[in-house]
Amino acid sequence: MADQITLVVDAGTTRARCHAFDQSGDIVATCSAPWVLVEQRDDQMMAREFELSTLWSTVADVIKRCLAEPAIDGQQVAVVTATSQRQAVVFIGDGDEELYAGPNSDMRAVFEGGAIDSEMGERVYRTTGHLPSFLFAPAKLRYLEAQDPSRFKKLRLVLTLADWIIWRLTGQAFSEPTLANEAGLLDVSDRQWCTGLMADLGLNPGLPTLVDAGTMVGRISAKAAGTTGLEAGTPVAVSGADTQCGLLGLGLSEAGQAGIVAGWSAPVQYLTDGPIFHDEMSTWTGCYLMPGLSVVESSAGDLGNAYRWAAETFFECAGSAFDMMDRLAGAAPVGAEGTRAFFGPPRMDMRRLGLRIGGVLFPVPIAYEDPSPANIARAALESIAYAIKGNLLQAEDVVGSGARTVAVGGGMTRTKAFTRILADVIGREIRVSATPDVSALGAYRCAQVALGELGSLGDSAACGFGKLTVTEPDLADASEYEYRYEQWLQMADLMNSMEM
Repeated sequence: MADQITLVVDAGTTRARCHAFDQSGDIVATCSAPWVLVEQRDDQMMAREFELSTLWSTVADVIKRCLAEPAIDGQQVAVVTATSQRQAVVFIGDGDEELYAGPNSDMRAVFEGGAIDSEMGERVYRTTGHLPSFLFAPAKLRYLEAQDPSRFKKLRLVLTLADWIIWRLTGQAFSEPTLANEAGLLDVSDRQWCTGLMADLGLNPGLPTLVDAGTMVGRISAKAAGTTGLEAGTPVAVSGADTQCGLLGLGLSEAGQAGIVAGWSAPVQYLTDGPIFHDEMSTWTGCYLMPGLSVVESSAGDLGNAYRWAAETFFECAGSAFDMMDRLAGAAPVGAEGTRAFFGPPRMDMRRLGLRIGGVLFPVPIAYEDPSPANIARAALESIAYAIKGNLLQAEDVVGSGARTVAVGGGMTRTKAFTRILADVIGREIRVSATPDVSALGAYRCAQVALGELGSLGDSAACGFGKLTVTEPDLADASEYEYRYEQWLQMADLMNSMEM
């Protein structure tokens, strides 16, 4: 049908979103709501947990409100899919109740993860491609077993957050390799559940059926229809993890391409023909949405979150802090007249996590020259670009070759000065998505393949890649940034060597 709608639920780091895409791949309606987290005790500062009583109602509500938008008719919805933040998991009990639901920021299993890494850290890395273990489902299962054995005994099924949304919509339990791998539950080499590793960890959780992205897995149940407003019987498809969906939204489909989904965080992922492991286990290797392709990841951390902090801290009186920062940064000179920001590690190193020294530095005494708001805004964006460059170079070093293309999407691309500075800092052209919502766009393409509207994920990606806008570096600015990047890197390394 010419006017069919694809509904994408994007369960992000801070919010649940529902996007309605038309058949041309344009978003025609969006609704969102923040997640509600359990208020933790002072002695559980590393704990983050979704409030179970509101988790499903939050998702159902954004779907219902999206369907109520004037541009949408619920009967137009041809397919529904879901993508989600990585590492977020939901444990289901034998009565189909949620026993635990935790976002990617839940770090309470640090001791259980440390024990796993002491026992068999290298094996975990060579199997799953990911460390440290406290971020992933096996450590969280061990934590639940140690802290609440009676609840652990009820455990029937382990799902990622996107899996759980599909389960709630259809009553069917499925997962997809990128989601399963990013939860620490999949063998990255054969794209199957790592049941042998789990057994040696003393774990034997129920796991859903694995299917590839772009597979139709069920239909909206009568129960889900009643809470969401969707038509019962509407088809539901599987997509994948939000970062990998973001790369598909950027049009990446071949080894040698690199992508950056710069939203709350800024992971750099480089497509390869198979898993490539870092000799010192500092970076990650994972699955891509297309069988036969893997990703090497070097992440710059929560840079988007740090930029939000800078906007709220330094520009909170502005009508639109982000718009003001964009204008000011674009008008400030290269190097921000000596002002520097340090919002994240210059290179991913998963062997060394924890609090580090960061912030904004500027020449003193202040009497010499006040650090202007424009220079603070520029320094913040330059810091993000420097960190992305460092992680791109590290990913290329792990792979052993430079990326043929670099594409970028995500919420940070709403800041036009960011993409301009990024191209100059890395000193090569970048391809920028017209929509920041590249994860939802990638999920949409998965759903279209499941419907049969697109031939394959590769075909849909190749078509989308040609629509990206090319930003070329300014040669003079790029040359100056080479020197300034080395200065920033030296200071960043020094600061990262300091203990809190």
